[in-house]
Amino acid sequence: MNFLKRAATSITRRLGKTVILLLLILLLGTVISGAISVSGAINNTDANLRRRMRPIVSIGFDWNGWNLYHGFDQEAFDWNAFDPDDPVTHPPEVPKPPSITPEYVRAIGALDYINFYDSVIQSWMWSFELDIYGSHQFPAPPGVPEGFQLRGTSRTELAQISQGAIDLISGRQFNEEELIYRSDSQQSAAIISEGFANLNDLTLGSTFRVYRFVRFPDEYGNPGGFITSGFFDDEHVYARIEMELEVIGLFDVSYDAQNPEIAPWIRGREMNAIYVPNWIIESTDYRTQLAERSVWEYVDREMPEWLLDQIEQWNSDDVLVEAVFVLENPAHLEDFREIAAPLLPSEFHYFDDLFSEFDEIATAMTALQNVGNWVLYGSIGATLLILGLLTTLFLHDRRHEIGIYLALGEKKVKIILQVLAEVMLVTVVGITFAVFTGNQISGIVSQNILENELLELSSERNFFNNFDEHTIFDRIGFPPRNNLSPEEMIEAFDVSLNTQAITLFYAVGIGTVMVSTLAPVVYVVMLKPKEVLL
Repeated sequence: MNFLKRAATSITRRLGKTVILLLLILLLGTVISGAISVSGAINNTDANLRRRMRPIVSIGFDWNGWNLYHGFDQEAFDWNAFDPDDPVTHPPEVPKPPSITPEYVRAIGALDYINFYDSVIQSWMWSFELDIYGSHQFPAPPGVPEGFQLRGTSRTELAQISQGAIDLISGRQFNEEELIYRSDSQQSAAIISEGFANLNDLTLGSTFRVYRFVRFPDEYGNPGGFITSGFFDDEHVYARIEMELEVIGLFDVSYDAQNPEIAPWIRGREMNAIYVPNWIIESTDYRTQLAERSVWEYVDREMPEWLLDQIEQWNSDDVLVEAVFVLENPAHLEDFREIAAPLLPSEFHYFDDLFSEFDEIATAMTALQNVGNWVLYGSIGATLLILGLLTTLFLHDRRHEIGIYLALGEKKVKIILQVLAEVMLVTVVGITFAVFTGNQISGIVSQNILENELLELSSERNFFNNFDEHTIFDRIGFPPRNNLSPEEMIEAFDVSLNTQAITLFYAVGIGTVMVSTLAPVVYVVMLKPKEVLL
């Protein structure tokens, strides 16, 4: 009789011990299966979240690191001792960092990971005729115009619309001709919010004007000063840089913050944004610069050096832009970072993304992953110990059988294979049941743990923290969408089994049982027959 037949006979004749072994493997296997299922669920959930993630990347800058690199610790600096009139108390001068120019944006946008990209130029302009949207906003004092943020684009389709930050309600987006730079033009197209349009009696085809103001310098050479009711009177204003805009499209804001105290402010800010071609802002900046220079000639005074340096920093060939990169696949974010990092202008520039919209569930999953890892390591250790002791006990009861085999000259390898076959046959059956029971139990337990963790984190949620972390995206019209409820986050949690998880479980389960079985069996068969029988 070969060792396989002997193994099958041993299983059927020792039915009680076989059942005990089966139940023990089922119990321990369920624990191992549950721990592996948790790990697989976290990977599944991460993939689900990445599919829901807005695949938008922008370029940020580490100002604190830049300042420290150039010897200025802004946190340690004694600002209380700062005196504008005393150069000794001034902070050290820090050079201007490298700018993000359209050339950098184009180089990064040419990578295969990019679906499309945009160079966003932004500026502020003012108007006496327009009212700002939102009753929560403080109205400007009498005689002071309202300020509006102009967001430029180089694309016929706004990234904010394609990525769901705003919805086009009526009208159209820009065409190619409207995006072409025209230095001699003071007219262009604009896309505004429906609420802003209704407030100011604007419709599709309506036109409105926005302005820049260049004032006469005061006795200190300062062209600005404290804004008062007479700040914009004709006697104080040297030039008005005017731009006439035609309404071609109306949008509404998709974003709705969860915090009712914050939502109106953010919605108001987005509803007052005016989307225009980039060249509008470039042209306005250029004309403003010319007026700021010529006003000094008009008053027959020499421009202060500090103001001249400030103006010289602006260069039409070095326009400051905000970058918007939309990836083909959000799952390729890390690969994109690695490939694109060398294209950034300095080590202090970095790529920021919106994946932290899901920071809460990521934190909860990390805690759950730690629990799952400890359970997995503990269950493997317990399996090795318990099955090792159980196998040793069973071998003690079969010492006469093994001793006779050895005395009759049976090869030690075949005896080891026989015992191993007995245990493995039972193990495969037990693990097959355990893979499903463990998955079901772990799904219920881990989901409850995750839900409790999310509820706790949600109760401590500080919207301002999330808002501050995403100033890059706020500037370009992508406020943090941190309004997923715990229930919506739980929907992304997926404990379904896949081939990889099942394969891993069988490998871990069978491997653990094999190690716990081989150790005592090898020890016994290495003894002499007489030592085994005694």
